[in-house]
Amino acid sequence: MGEFITEQHDGHVLTITLNRPEVLNAMHDPAFAELNAALDRFAADDDLWVAILTGAGRGFCAGFDIRTTPAPPQPGEHMFRNTYRPHLLKPLIAAVNGAAYGNGWELALGCDIVVADPSAKFALSEPRIGLVALAGGAARLPLRMPYHLAMELLLTGRAIDAATAHRHGVVNAISEPGEVMALARRYAEELLRCAPRALAMTKQIAIAAAEPEALMAELGELSHATLAELFKTEDSLEGRTAFLEKRAPQWRNR
Repeated sequence: MGEFITEQHDGHVLTITLNRPEVLNAMHDPAFAELNAALDRFAADDDLWVAILTGAGRGFCAGFDIRTTPAPPQPGEHMFRNTYRPHLLKPLIAAVNGAAYGNGWELALGCDIVVADPSAKFALSEPRIGLVALAGGAARLPLRMPYHLAMELLLTGRAIDAATAHRHGVVNAISEPGEVMALARRYAEELLRCAPRALAMTKQIAIAAAEPEALMAELGELSHATLAELFKTEDSLEGRTAFLEKRAPQWRNR
């Protein structure tokens, strides 16, 4: 049991809860370290067949907590914050109980099934603070929903509600208010009716078709190069500074 991530075992189902409710579960490096460790334990435990990822309190995950890392990360460091694992072949269910912004939506995009409370909202708002959704958002959203809508959301940073996300296929189902975990467990129970190894092989084939390894490798290299270039810009520093100072950024295109 970690300080920022909690785990609950219920038969063959593991529930992983992001546990920084005072900041809507915004993630920082210690929280990501605990989350990665929890996913490692899930992958290694033959008695755990399905995992549910959710957030404590009234938010799923408000993104990466840039207040904890004001300095630019080293090239490649952002990949540590991307917990999406194409080689984790056990099913992952996201139970989105509130805001899923930035890294929060990227975590949900890395899951196989996404269920949401009616109050949930989704956004990849990184460009509004001079950043890019490099932990899977910019790469995966155009693969998950119609291209032009994905680009509208990526290029404006605009949020969508649960009903819109469901309509465009990035949410499987919407629960009754306050019942998202009950809905996630019903999905988990359905998955448990299937043979675990059959599910793993099915997921392996589906990932290979939807996200070919060569494509993901190329996107990973592009992300590294993008990060190195991004943090050389004045606008990137201005965006993060303005966010921390709670003011509108003054872009200079340099």
